[in-house]
Amino acid sequence: GYPQALLPLTVAGIPSIHICLDFIPELLAQPQLEKQIFAIQLLSYLCTHYALPKSLSVARLAISVMGTLLTVLNHAKRFSFFMPTLPCLVAFCQAFPPLYDDVAALLVQVGQVCASDVATKVRDIDPFIARLQSLREKPLEAAAPCGGSSKLTLPQKTAEELGGADPDVQLCYCIEATFMDIISSTLHGL
Repeated sequence: GYPQALLPLTVAGIPSIHICLDFIPELLAQPQLEKQIFAIQLLSYLCTHYALPKSLSVARLAISVMGTLLTVLNHAKRFSFFMPTLPCLVAFCQAFPPLYDDVAALLVQVGQVCASDVATKVRDIDPFIARLQSLREKPLEAAAPCGGSSKLTLPQKTAEELGGADPDVQLCYCIEATFMDIISSTLHGL
């Protein structure tokens, strides 16, 4: 792999980069999290640039791998893996709207795991899970309550506020932001 910042330029500037779709399943099968993270990040750019049936198939595989890793990673590794990969799910949904249900289910699962880890530390985690379930079940109503504007507002946390927070709390905010980004991109596509 190489720095994530180079991925947009690489995918846009190398016409034959779609060939990498053949290698992403192999990278996802590697035991090193860095390679798996790189594969998912690269795939997110490939999906938006090359919305092909093969891209859809590999994106489904990546979502499945992410779900599996959720069950096997320890606390620290879960944070290290999901913080850089959750935003990639937005690109998957933009390229392939049928993946929304799978992505929403994964986000709720990750949220439930994180919420259970911080339940003893933070009392307001149950409303967080309720918001995630609501976003999954009724995304348009959650985005535009009471028939109002479809402009989404998510309480923004500063980097300093999140930097001092428990990693699971940070991950919870990242999950919610990912959900809102998916809903927002869906609304802008209408």
